[in-house]
Amino acid sequence: MSPPRHPWVVGVDLGGSNLRVAVYRDLGAAAAAARTAGRALAQAPAAVIRRPVGSDRSVETIIERIAAAVRDVLAEVGASPVAVVPVGIGLAAMLADRRGTVASSPHLGWRDVAFGPALARRLGPARPVGVYNDVNAITYGEFGVGAGAGARDLLCVFVGTGIGGGLVVNGALAEGATACAGELGHVKVAWGDDAAPCNCGGRGCVEAYVGGAYVLARIRRELAGGARSLAVDLAGGDPAQVHPGHVDAAAAEGDPWALGLWTELAPLFAVALGNAITLLNPDRVVLGGGLLGRTPTLRDQALLALSLVTPPALLDPVSIVLAALGDDAGIVGAALLADAGVSLA
Repeated sequence: MSPPRHPWVVGVDLGGSNLRVAVYRDLGAAAAAARTAGRALAQAPAAVIRRPVGSDRSVETIIERIAAAVRDVLAEVGASPVAVVPVGIGLAAMLADRRGTVASSPHLGWRDVAFGPALARRLGPARPVGVYNDVNAITYGEFGVGAGAGARDLLCVFVGTGIGGGLVVNGALAEGATACAGELGHVKVAWGDDAAPCNCGGRGCVEAYVGGAYVLARIRRELAGGARSLAVDLAGGDPAQVHPGHVDAAAAEGDPWALGLWTELAPLFAVALGNAITLLNPDRVVLGGGLLGRTPTLRDQALLALSLVTPPALLDPVSIVLAALGDDAGIVGAALLADAGVSLA
């Protein structure tokens, strides 16, 4: 990780519904302290602004909203308008290059958009801009001041609505040729015409089996089709209200249907994760995301299966830990990446 570069740095989380902008003071110094301590030392922002993204998702409108929020949050802390303050932005998108060209962002409806260069022009030279895939930003946040602090080679895997991953190799974010390195969700775990279709357009991706949106759809489909489970009772008797947390609690109680589902899905996730560990040889793995966070039984089964699919010489040295920063990981990581000068437009 690079040493701190600027006293102030801004992180931006551009989501499907909300825009969050936070300004940090001496964030690079906090990351250095966390690295020395080898543990999470999360730092609260000096100021935060949260605003709705709004219904107009045009690039021009989004850029104006970000510019206004950056201006306002820096005014709150009294930062000089002419002082150089890097701005890092994390968004759910496939990037086409390291300058922040968005190849595809379904939640914003963007395709082939030169977002980074356009925002850099709007903010001006005193606000150098870095645009990052959201999971890369989350990964770097956990590496900098979260559960990955002190690691040298880190693999982060987040299982929420989908499955995303990020890599830190020898202390630096490994973005890949088009900032898509670590896309664990699209590792294939099944083949053939019967393999589950994935939103990426392919079949058999681990995300299509274990991603939260797919798991939820399957749960409700099977319960509506007549499957019987304690999970329905835990959801108040309505199958349409059952979520993975209910299924996990039912599995912990020995419910046959819930156990059967988890027993099928856990090895698929373990195979994808084990292959990544075998290939990358990290010293730490950080697991996070909404699905893994509320399904400890599924997580434990996956880790048990991991020991069966990964060579001991590669698995034994790995420390596998849970993410520490929650929803703040991405905004902190985007700020840290911009402060380090990574991919600034």
